[in-house]
Amino acid sequence: MRARFVFFLSRRMLRGKGGTARYLRGAVLGIAVSLVPLIVVMEVSTGMIEGITARLLEVGTYHLQLALPPDTTVERLDQLAEAIGAVSGVVAAVPERQGTALLVSSQGAAGVSVRFVPSDVFARDGGFRSFITMRDGNDDLTQTDSILASSATAASLGIKAGDRVTLLTTYGEDMSGLPRLTSLTVRGIYETGYQELDATLVYAPLALADRVLSSRTVRTMIGIKVADPFGDLSTVSQAVADATGGSVRVATWREIEFARLGSFATTKALLLLIMALVVVVASVNVSSSVLMILFERRFDLGILKSVGASPRSLALSFLYAGFATGLLGTVLGIAAGLLVAVNINEVMAGLEWIVNQGIALASLVRTSFNPTAEPLGSFTLFNSAYYLKQIPIRINPGEVIAAAVATLALSAVASYIPAARAARTRPLEVLRKV
Repeated sequence: MRARFVFFLSRRMLRGKGGTARYLRGAVLGIAVSLVPLIVVMEVSTGMIEGITARLLEVGTYHLQLALPPDTTVERLDQLAEAIGAVSGVVAAVPERQGTALLVSSQGAAGVSVRFVPSDVFARDGGFRSFITMRDGNDDLTQTDSILASSATAASLGIKAGDRVTLLTTYGEDMSGLPRLTSLTVRGIYETGYQELDATLVYAPLALADRVLSSRTVRTMIGIKVADPFGDLSTVSQAVADATGGSVRVATWREIEFARLGSFATTKALLLLIMALVVVVASVNVSSSVLMILFERRFDLGILKSVGASPRSLALSFLYAGFATGLLGTVLGIAAGLLVAVNINEVMAGLEWIVNQGIALASLVRTSFNPTAEPLGSFTLFNSAYYLKQIPIRINPGEVIAAAVATLALSAVASYIPAARAARTRPLEVLRKV
């Protein structure tokens, strides 16, 4: 009987027409609205970090790196790569030389980082191939005069597949004398979707490296891919070191990208903290709403206590009402937040279109009064020059559940203070003041 009475009172608070019920409806809306940006930031940042990390691992740093002396011969590189490829847990071993150069076309010049890789790198490394999209031409590096340029580099130099370019490098061992000029053919234009990797990277055949790079300016390494890059890499790292004689150090991707990953984690934590504070404020609004109900229904409480309602029952009724408010707001907020997060690319494109239409209208009005005025610039909400070209959609159920549980807990705690106050209500004092 007591449970039915408690739920009856709670339901009356939630379903009442007008009056006190409006406070709880406002609290529901506040929680729902505050959860939307939290969920969007949480899931979008997760997708961005995972998307960037995946490209860094598969295209940039590999899972493990074995640094070697610059003068290591191509034959020795192939031997080491074969030995490493036979290690349990290793799925690919790619010998590579890296250097910097000036890439010159008929329309300009740009400094680039050149990665000299085997001609069969796409067949050897499936992860690498999965994040490389050819926009023009093909990925053929079998001819030693081949080069693959990123779309950003191609745009800055005005080149396309089939064009001839010149690679200018410092070749002398003493870093003096005339530079080495090498004529190459652009076989393809590629994209990875991450502008930092696309901005200045070009690929050329490994066999070309010794002809154009000085041993004092080249970096020689073997990039290693493993079956589980996010697991414990210590065992496979030791196995790789043993397979190569044990005299070289194997660096993991976590060590190589430590600063970048730390920056990502810190940025995400700060964003979530700001959004979480908004949710806290909205949850506290539940407490104020329940307090308003307590104030407006103090006469009803006095009557109920005078006819035998226990303090515990009254307290639980207010506590349940506050918890139900938090639950409804949480469900609505998470549903709306996930809907926006899943369609974030379309939402951002739509917002950009709306704002740019307004800017275009303002520019038209401005130029109608002043024909010499320059048009207003366009608005960009998401600049792909600093992030991924498109935001990956990643929904982490654990994060969503944690946000829901935390919001419900805050709502319950916020409801406790007015619930305890309702339990302490004295019927005679209430009735005397009416």
